[in-house]
Amino acid sequence: MADVAVADVAVADVPPATAPEARGTLTVSDRVVQKVARAAASRVHGVVETTSGLLGRDLPHASAHTHGTRAQVQVDVALAWPAPAAGTARRVRDAVEDAVLRYAGVRADRVDVRVVAVTDPAPLVAERVR
Repeated sequence: MADVAVADVAVADVPPATAPEARGTLTVSDRVVQKVARAAASRVHGVVETTSGLLGRDLPHASAHTHGTRAQVQVDVALAWPAPAAGTARRVRDAVEDAVLRYAGVRADRVDVRVVAVTDPAPLVAERVR
């Protein structure tokens, strides 16, 4: 019986749990959402990682604007010929939406995907073999 009394005292001394809304907030920065979006886009079949001469930046490239738990994301990608632009862009959009929600905890209200370059896959395959 003494063991039960000790357990009862210990439980009585524990303060009640704080309600979730009173615990504080978590802010996810634009930069985190951008990195998650870029990584998700780069894994889609047909998207290649390259440097765009026209824009002078690495592709895929993502920018994001977060507002609490919501975000608007823009992704620029390069495709390997002959990847279909519309289908690949749709897969990029879906992958980015899923990844941003899963890894950043932010719902993407809007994901705009722009195909800004099309590359010849032959040189890319030769570089990978080396």
